[in-house]
Amino acid sequence: MRVAIYGKGGIGKSTVSANLTAALSVRGLKVLQIGCDPKHDSTRLLLNGRDPPTVMEYIRSTSKGERDLSDVIVQGYGGSLCVEAGGPEPGVGCAGRGILSTFDLLEELGVDSLDADVTLYDVLGDVVCGGFAVPLRNDYAQKVMVVTSGEFMSIYAANNILRGVRNYDPRRMGGIIFNSRGDDEERERVRAFAEAVGLPVVAEIPRSTLFLEAERTGATVVELFPDDPLSSRFHDLANTVLDGEVHEARPLGDEELERIVLGKASAPRAEAGGMRVENGSLRPRTPPVYTSRNVDRHEVLHGCAFTGAVVTCMSVEGLHTVMHSPDSCAHLSCQMAQNAARRAFLKEGVSIPSFLEPRVHCSSMDDPAMVFGGTPLLEAALRRALAECSHVAMVTSCPSGIIGDDVISLAQRMEAEHEGSKVITMVEDGNVAGDHMQGVIDACVALADSLITEHPPRNDLINVVGIKPIATNNERNMRYLESVLSMMGMGLNCRFIGGTDIDSIEGFKKASLSILANTDRFAQMLASFLEDEHGARFLRSPLSAGMAGTEAWIRELALHGGTQDADKVIEGLRHEYQEALGPLRNDMEGRSVCIISMHKDIDWLIDLIDDLGMELRRAYVVDRSDHLMDYHVGNRHESRLMFLQDYVMEDVVRSCVQESPDILLSTYPVDAGLDIVQERIPMVPDIGHLAPLELARHWALALRAPLREGWRVDHDG
Repeated sequence: MRVAIYGKGGIGKSTVSANLTAALSVRGLKVLQIGCDPKHDSTRLLLNGRDPPTVMEYIRSTSKGERDLSDVIVQGYGGSLCVEAGGPEPGVGCAGRGILSTFDLLEELGVDSLDADVTLYDVLGDVVCGGFAVPLRNDYAQKVMVVTSGEFMSIYAANNILRGVRNYDPRRMGGIIFNSRGDDEERERVRAFAEAVGLPVVAEIPRSTLFLEAERTGATVVELFPDDPLSSRFHDLANTVLDGEVHEARPLGDEELERIVLGKASAPRAEAGGMRVENGSLRPRTPPVYTSRNVDRHEVLHGCAFTGAVVTCMSVEGLHTVMHSPDSCAHLSCQMAQNAARRAFLKEGVSIPSFLEPRVHCSSMDDPAMVFGGTPLLEAALRRALAECSHVAMVTSCPSGIIGDDVISLAQRMEAEHEGSKVITMVEDGNVAGDHMQGVIDACVALADSLITEHPPRNDLINVVGIKPIATNNERNMRYLESVLSMMGMGLNCRFIGGTDIDSIEGFKKASLSILANTDRFAQMLASFLEDEHGARFLRSPLSAGMAGTEAWIRELALHGGTQDADKVIEGLRHEYQEALGPLRNDMEGRSVCIISMHKDIDWLIDLIDDLGMELRRAYVVDRSDHLMDYHVGNRHESRLMFLQDYVMEDVVRSCVQESPDILLSTYPVDAGLDIVQERIPMVPDIGHLAPLELARHWALALRAPLREGWRVDHDG
């Protein structure tokens, strides 16, 4: 039989449990008592006051290959077997995780081979997290007893325990054990509660000095005073545990509990005020301002904020990144960055040193860290990083948030110990903060706030904001931008944030003006942040693909700081564009095209189609949370676009196929059959006046290739 004894901390459940085990043991039953409380004092009265080794310390100090069940089980009074789970120091780690680890280890080491007649779990009942609720699971306790006094909070905890039982198999309640504190009215309160929840009071333990005398000698009342009537109560309780009926858990609502136990009339609930304390007074609470769409709209999260923040930090030269995470999380984040580096090298011939040779450190959180806290591991990782670099970004993963590691205080202490250093803390807690893009935004905000310093602004320098760290065409786009800026007598100051370094971010304010790398929500969030918090000024026109978009930002730039004639620069670019366009127009003129885009900003694409003399039959812009952001781009060709929010992709594709276009352009491949050429709309288009023409060259080559030969014929069978 497996029995769980629950109760509020300090209510006497461990004393009850130890005396119950003693009463069962003197009958010749083999009893295994497992203490599930971080105080690890459940079995000391069975062990002459000795503290047994705890399972958690054993896990911490003993490697897997050396572990043995006999090391964590101590024999106590009457042949009882005693185990203590243990747990972390107060205020660190996760005691509930310690309970989970204890049960996992005992099962792994073969606790079932002990063939105990009764297994008794002594469990803290204040906290009803998943760890402390393990004994309530159907494959553990067959009977649950609740220890309570007549104090309201003790009864409140007992009612919560009934709720926990209700979540599993509710018909397992053995009854209520009333452990009296000596209050004249408490018996009535306990009886009223028991009657309301339909449970019997199976034992009433009076207040007695015998408990104190027994405790002083490190023994149970059953052992020290076997003939006293007090011991008889535990023998009677043992009979009930072995032979008593089980009842259904029927917890009360909070208001009903107060009415029955306290005789209190229901009061209206207070409404949440949405307020916060600010400078000593209350201010309305506002949500985070700089968010990804997934977070803002509570949509399915795409990726993990931890990875987004880590990859962003890894892209900054001169910055070391400390990941407070298990090794697996760190590996996945580094793999994403290195995959981006490989793509950039294979596609562009460009090396990204910060991704290929990442400056990263991991705290390597493991199971003991989940129980005892991960701060020592994090401190060691920070010290390694600060020994090599004065600027460190620290990013937290899910386990850190779950166990509540105080990473901010640690970062402040490390900065104080390492003069001149910066530890930039990003509390992402895995995906708790949001999706991958939210992590990128958070990292950009944290890096800017920590690094940007004051400088006299120069009109001949410009920043570019909203570069995605893992986009493979960053280097090509920045080379193009620098070439045009050079024509204008200007220079590129800071690339925020992909492919930059600490000095560039610190010198962000050297440039009097900034330009967006694109029009998506990520870039616009960074622009809002830099405007709000750092006084940045932005061009209205972003960097863009195509002649029209390029001309727009060049003309606007000339008004702010360019020393060269914008008309002359644009005239030269137009000449190049027209020369490259001519041969392509010969191939593409009269061809028909349909579009299924997951981006709003496709004016450049329609400009290209018009310049090539192609026929645009349908152009859909479909709403997808991972790509289409809720931003306004002011499409010049809006009347030719159909924006879809509620749609079935098969219907959208079918509508395009019915038009029988020569080419179907889409952000992602779709199933349009084998008789239509499909070409991709790039996720992050190249900027510049000639960039769209490179796509058109691919279209022309695709149209020359036969649609049905080679592997396609074989595939059709």
